[in-house]
Amino acid sequence: MPTPVKASPKAHTVPIVIPRGHDHFWAVIRDLDKAGPWSTADVHGLQNGHVATVREFIARLVKGGVARVVGRSPLVTYRLVTRPTATPRIRRDGTQAPPSAQQQLWTAIRQLGQFTYPELILAASTDELAIGAVTGRSYIGRLAGAGYLVAVVPGGPGKPAVWKLRPGMNTGPKAPRILRTHIVFDPNRNAVIGEAAAEEVSS
Repeated sequence: MPTPVKASPKAHTVPIVIPRGHDHFWAVIRDLDKAGPWSTADVHGLQNGHVATVREFIARLVKGGVARVVGRSPLVTYRLVTRPTATPRIRRDGTQAPPSAQQQLWTAIRQLGQFTYPELILAASTDELAIGAVTGRSYIGRLAGAGYLVAVVPGGPGKPAVWKLRPGMNTGPKAPRILRTHIVFDPNRNAVIGEAAAEEVSS
């Protein structure tokens, strides 16, 4: 497990099993492909997700032209056509999906020096994916609670707070993700930052 990183007196890594998801599937596939053809069973054997989820992800790669079938005896085997470092975001029909709302917000946070939540939402929104106020404010709140953000100007009635990244917390290009257990997972550090919370969070 990575060495715990303390971003603030209240932020620390939490010992918890993280659901791997598409990012981990992709890392496993890229490693397997270096050695030759691979199967769904090969990928499933190296991660902790459901086999159906792995199978669906591979099907998306094939439909999107990222992978191709190279054998069918006895198992269906695949090879990659392209090997981007970033995990491909592909819809079930094979078309390219835009970055997630959290990724767009994180990219904007790293680009902006200081921001209010309306400024962040405006900077993060695109023609393909507009960020809602609830989503933007929730993500800011989670990152602030985990020690990523600090309010340089406190908010008040009718006046949104001004936020900025804490020194040392610009951890990398991948967005810290808010998981279903309401914790912040930083894929750049492969660690959970902050504490789990009981209340429901909009995504």
